[in-house]
Amino acid sequence: MAESSPLLTSETALRIAAESETEFAWSSRGARILGPVGENATVLLPGPRLVLRICASSEMERAARELSVAHWLQEHAVPAVPVVEEFPAPVMFQGWVITVWKFIPGIEPGTPSTIGTALRQLHRLDRPMSLRLPKLDPLNGVAGYIRQASLDRPETAFLRARLDELRDDYARLRFALPLGPVHGDAHRKNIVRDCHGDPVVLDLERFSIGPREWDLVVAAVYQRVGWYTSAEYEAFTAAYEWDVRTWSGYETLAAVRELRMTAWLCARTGREPRLLPEARLRIASLKRPETPKHWQPGT
Repeated sequence: MAESSPLLTSETALRIAAESETEFAWSSRGARILGPVGENATVLLPGPRLVLRICASSEMERAARELSVAHWLQEHAVPAVPVVEEFPAPVMFQGWVITVWKFIPGIEPGTPSTIGTALRQLHRLDRPMSLRLPKLDPLNGVAGYIRQASLDRPETAFLRARLDELRDDYARLRFALPLGPVHGDAHRKNIVRDCHGDPVVLDLERFSIGPREWDLVVAAVYQRVGWYTSAEYEAFTAAYEWDVRTWSGYETLAAVRELRMTAWLCARTGREPRLLPEARLRIASLKRPETPKHWQPGT
């Protein structure tokens, strides 16, 4: 799970898309960025209906694994984002790694029930023998996010101390569900609906072997921070057929997820100063876990 590169910006990604079109025979006319830029930049090429995922050269192995995971999921009837046959492996351009995916028109964020159904389907799969998947570490990369943050020293000191505390707490967890393939970042922008309302699993960079509870705690945290209503969360648990909040380790895992979400946002504050108020609001809420959280979605 890579740390974000300060050199990867929207402008850099669009330049790479434009300058690479001759070498790879695609048109970058009308190219635009999809979503925030972090470890990856995602660029839509509307003419050829392709999506480019751009990341640092050090992430070649991880990028290749994403393509392999997509093939494996499709073979097992899990609706993953389709790979472009002409680009079965990542390509290199100017020191950047590019994976190429088919554009899916009309996608919308996944509903809680859509996500719960897709995760139930995914979590029924056994560990793939044909893939070398990493072991999930939910806190991997968080220290790097904190280093990149444009925060005051007391704020970063708090985040580092919280990270150390949660590493110890996480190591003591005993999970209720068996270990197996997990998405690793199963939120509503990564498990979406296509124009027919069917689920599509996107962003496979954190696909790994780990506790299924990690995928499930996302929806529970969304409810905690005000992004899901109680009814929406109930729709998620009904679709998955289990509520992670009934497990004894829930509070610890939810705290891990909240720290990761906060640190990831903080890492972007240097290049996106507009995020500082939300980053500081989240840090303040981590200091007072007993109080209701009201985080701003869509940042």
